[in-house]
Amino acid sequence: MTASTQRRSEPEVFDLPDTVDLAAVNAAEIEIIRLAAQRRMTPLQALRFSRLLDHRRRAIADRDLEEQMEKLERDTNGGNP
Repeated sequence: MTASTQRRSEPEVFDLPDTVDLAAVNAAEIEIIRLAAQRRMTPLQALRFSRLLDHRRRAIADRDLEEQMEKLERDTNGGNP
């Protein structure tokens, strides 16, 4: 299969965990490494997936930090906004 033919074919679907928390992002990252090791995806595809997962990891961490800051503010202000 040539590169141009491969681009036109349907991409393989990978069953990755829903990345709803950091543990799931870590599980997805492990699965990406396994898929690359099995040559079911190229190193470039694995890198691109890893970058997406890194962005997701940051978004979750930012959300968690924001929730912690809001809780601290509520606790400091005695529950007043």
